Amino acid sequence: MNFGVKITILYLSFVALILTLVFLCHGQKVELVSKDYYAQELAFQNRIDAIKNEKALTNSIRHEINGRNIILMMDSTIQTPDFKGTVNFFRPSDSSKDVQLNLNFNNGTQIIDGSQLIKGAYKLQLSWKSNGIDYFKETVINIP
Repeated sequence: MNFGVKITILYLSFVALILTLVFLCHGQKVELVSKDYYAQELAFQNRIDAIKNEKALTNSIRHEINGRNIILMMDSTIQTPDFKGTVNFFRPSDSSKDVQLNLNFNNGTQIIDGSQLIKGAYKLQLSWKSNGIDYFKETVINIP
């Protein structure tokens, strides 16, 4: 083999390597935390204020995991006539597994059927409004 053939083989090997890397990178799935991540970033101060409001409460919304059910419990002082909120089960590893539901307490308790959630870690994000004040609470839970 002469010198020109060796350079050509080396060059073609490099091109093949680069094309392989481009193909692999193009097929990689890249997800942001949420689809409207940048819009949420602009309103982040509202989230900080809602977290401070929740921490100032003496009795906040609590949760328990009983088998596949998630039980949310709330003190009666939080539930006002204008109370409304959502619970979001955020799956950091796969956004297609996220579940969002409305908070709908019955006698201070809401039972959520966890059969729609796959086994593993979720961020339980509670967001609600009561007496015109926004609240937000986030905890990590593990679904068995």
